[in-house]
Amino acid sequence: MSASSLFEHFSSIDDPRQQSKVQHLLSDILFLTISAVIAGCQGWEEIEDFAHDKLPWLRKFITLANGVPRHDTIARVISRIDMT
Repeated sequence: MSASSLFEHFSSIDDPRQQSKVQHLLSDILFLTISAVIAGCQGWEEIEDFAHDKLPWLRKFITLANGVPRHDTIARVISRIDMT
């Protein structure tokens, strides 16, 4: 699966956040989380640490325009996605 194909799937996921308060793109958070879990990260703090450690690589695929999201932001966003 190509990165563009993956991002096409992301576009079908509804962002549950108030758009006026969004600092990090949903697609950035999703890509970061999936990449970190594939790399073996367990837990929100490890996902944030992964992002800091692999930032140059991540920026080849996502912008992270406002930097790396904090682990509590990642957890909050992921937990609010409607899985049905």
